[in-house]
Amino acid sequence: MRQKDEGKAQDILRATLDEIQSVGLAGLSIEAVARRAGVATGTVYIYFKGKDALLDALYLHTKQTFAAFVVRDEGLPVRAAFTRLAKAYLDYIVEHNAEIVFMAQMANSPYVTEETRATAALGARPVALLLERGKAEQLLKDLDTRWMMEFLGGTARAMAPLAAGMSPERYAAFQESVATLCWDALKA
Repeated sequence: MRQKDEGKAQDILRATLDEIQSVGLAGLSIEAVARRAGVATGTVYIYFKGKDALLDALYLHTKQTFAAFVVRDEGLPVRAAFTRLAKAYLDYIVEHNAEIVFMAQMANSPYVTEETRATAALGARPVALLLERGKAEQLLKDLDTRWMMEFLGGTARAMAPLAAGMSPERYAAFQESVATLCWDALKA
């Protein structure tokens, strides 16, 4: 039996995301993914049982990659960690629009299993813990943590298109302003 190549699995996942960006979820086919990944159609089935399993795996991979990019617990004080989180969230959205669109499409999709949803939710737990720590230290408003997380995500998603074409210096100032706006909205 042949060993699975993790690099090939990653190529298939990337090709799937690219294909979805090109033709949408409804137009996605295993054959097109295989062509885009430069592998035989049968090779995709070695790694993923079918379209449902491929989309489920891509969703989990995308959510975990997002969480790793945005959430880093460096033992910072609440305000510094919050600012770092808000900036990283904005960076991710600006740099990974296809992934953001895909995650939004899949959020309530029947392609995502409950097991995958539960595993993906673990990635958001450090954000919730940071916000809860801020509330416990009376630095942040005593609001439902889920509301606060949605507010942060929604603000970053709404502001990201404004960053298009900004110079690095202007973007750094913009990023700082967005983080400050988020903090000011949620501070106690």
